Amino acid sequence: MSRTEGLMAERREAARGGVSSARSAGTGSARGTDTAGAESAMELSSGESGEVAPRGSAPCCAAPAGEGAQAPVFDFDILSPACPSRTVLRHVVDRWTPLVVMVLADGPSRFGELRARVGGVTPKVLTQTLRSMERDGLVTRTQLQGVPPRVDYELTDLGRSLQAPIDALRTWIHTHSAQILAHRESYDAVGP
Repeated sequence: MSRTEGLMAERREAARGGVSSARSAGTGSARGTDTAGAESAMELSSGESGEVAPRGSAPCCAAPAGEGAQAPVFDFDILSPACPSRTVLRHVVDRWTPLVVMVLADGPSRFGELRARVGGVTPKVLTQTLRSMERDGLVTRTQLQGVPPRVDYELTDLGRSLQAPIDALRTWIHTHSAQILAHRESYDAVGP
């Protein structure tokens, strides 16, 4: 059982008011247990985000889908701080991911080309963004033979599925930017 599946099972059990057998037996990776092996009231929601959420609050991911699915499907509650979909949201709408998706929508690109087209991004931050996107299955990194060696980045099918929502957001921003800037100016003139 993967760590995610284990956490989902624990959340389902906690939502029903019980304690999972792995935790009550003192096994697993409990963040905090007392001498009786009971769960702590708080648990890190996703080792990566560092957000802490109370157990049993707003059950998230409580209903895994039936077998045979390509990937586990859960009943995500993005408004719950304990839901792992929060990290997905944070990665998808961070400062650079939408811009990288816009560039890669035109086709595969090398690192230097990406950096030139995504103005203002440092090499370190672009590398971190691409690694995060590769980890999430949004891009593929292909190393090609040659002198000098060449690395291409390309959107996966999952990454291409982000194009439509990002294009819609881009259109909304283009349509409403002047109006928002005018509101900012009048707000700043009066103050809070």
